[in-house]
Amino acid sequence: MKIKRTVAPILLAVLAGAMLVQLPFAIADRSSVYEWFSPVIDVRDILLKRYVTEPDQKKMQQAVIEGMVNSLDDPYTTFIPPSRRADLDRELRGTYVGIGAEVNIVDGYLTIISPMDGSPALEAGIMAGDVVLEIEGESTYGKSIDDAIQRLLGEPNTQVTLKIRQADGTEVERVVTRRQIVTRTVRGLRRHGEAWNYCVDDEHNIAYLRITQFTGSTAQDIYATLSEVGMKEIGGLVLDVRDNPGGSLDAAVDVANLFLNVGTIASVRDRQGKGRTYEAERNGTLPNFPMVVLVNGASASASEIIAGALQENDRAKVLGTRTFGKASVQELRELPFNHGTLKFTVAHYHLPSGRNLNRLADSEVWGVDPDPGFVVPVSDRDYMEMLRSRREYEVIREAEGDDPGCANVNWIKHDLKDVQLARAVEALRARAAGQDWPVEDETDPTQLAFGQELSRAMSERGRLMERIDQIEERIREMQGLADRAGRERLVPEDIDVAGGQLTLRDSDGNVIGEYKIRGGDVEAALRALQAERRTEG
Repeated sequence: MKIKRTVAPILLAVLAGAMLVQLPFAIADRSSVYEWFSPVIDVRDILLKRYVTEPDQKKMQQAVIEGMVNSLDDPYTTFIPPSRRADLDRELRGTYVGIGAEVNIVDGYLTIISPMDGSPALEAGIMAGDVVLEIEGESTYGKSIDDAIQRLLGEPNTQVTLKIRQADGTEVERVVTRRQIVTRTVRGLRRHGEAWNYCVDDEHNIAYLRITQFTGSTAQDIYATLSEVGMKEIGGLVLDVRDNPGGSLDAAVDVANLFLNVGTIASVRDRQGKGRTYEAERNGTLPNFPMVVLVNGASASASEIIAGALQENDRAKVLGTRTFGKASVQELRELPFNHGTLKFTVAHYHLPSGRNLNRLADSEVWGVDPDPGFVVPVSDRDYMEMLRSRREYEVIREAEGDDPGCANVNWIKHDLKDVQLARAVEALRARAAGQDWPVEDETDPTQLAFGQELSRAMSERGRLMERIDQIEERIREMQGLADRAGRERLVPEDIDVAGGQLTLRDSDGNVIGEYKIRGGDVEAALRALQAERRTEG
């Protein structure tokens, strides 16, 4: 009993001592935080009390947050105010509430580029090329694309009335009931009506899938699409992730798992070097048909994970040009009291080989390079021409005539104008026929990447210099007009200034020159002043 009575006071003394030791550290830590905020609070207080007009405190608060974020010099770490949260959801999850149509501004009016599969817009009879003259009685002319989109979005089961001008010039009203739209991220090569055609070679049953973004439904959509075309009979697959900005890490891992039954997919590491490695799983793996992944300089993030994982595990060939080099793993954190959302980088992606995908300012190697012999450069002009051609075959229109069926290499080259896809199909044809992968050239992807960037930078410099020349010419014109206008004001035609005196003063009113005007020649007096100042210089 005596022992029990003596232990308690000793234990309490030890605990109290520990608390006394820790308390100064806690106070010091809190003090340093207060000290950090002190000048911010002081500036706010001064401006609120003394600024000439009453400041907008909400804007000031957001500016402080954005300033902290911008100081990180990380383009992928951003602050999203509450007003843009719906845009973030649409970007990350591929879902939103609206009419379901791709739109743009054409000739000043909102124009339907294409209704989406199974969308309210399509069900209401809205077709590609329809011009939206009015939304709820308000004209779309001259309005921004963001403004128009916001007016089309809304709550589920609410209606929006559109005044439409159809292709034949007829004006009609369409009432569309908004609902949850799930953006389909898997596309084929061309449409017939609403239906996609995924075939690029009938002889060897080579399929084509283009992934526009990686969301939670992408892996499921790929599986469903390949089931539809008969995955057991597929002789080859082109997986196109060109211009794909990425998406969620989980979605990329799920897609990679469709094609890999063993091996490392990717790893993520934080600033301490800690992280996680994602390994392939056998369950649900698709048949081992030959694959080519198409990439370009706009393939980023999750697209690079897929390309790198399939390449380094010898599951697919990568064809095209070097990818973007965005290896940022993002975390979303909601700020309390609905003050916005912080999207910030917490780690970087690494390929199965362990190499960091991210591009830094001094990087010579970044992203994912095409396989040797599969580097296929395309000029910016040719690629834009391909995009314009592809758009024509992706739009949902009323089905006319028979389904054109499977494509072929000649159609891809001459109608679609896609030389990279044509090369991919040719390589898969050879592989499906039991031949080795064809290797045509040994272009260095690093030299190509730097060369393309240098060419674009020089072109941009040329455009800027041309614009500067135009501005300089305009300045000379305006100076000439100003000089003539000044002389006309100084020397009206009905006033004789001969024998008068011209006095010039600087901005402070000090006299810098006085000249006699002989014979009414003011210009001679000005030239004399200029000559004198040049001599002084």
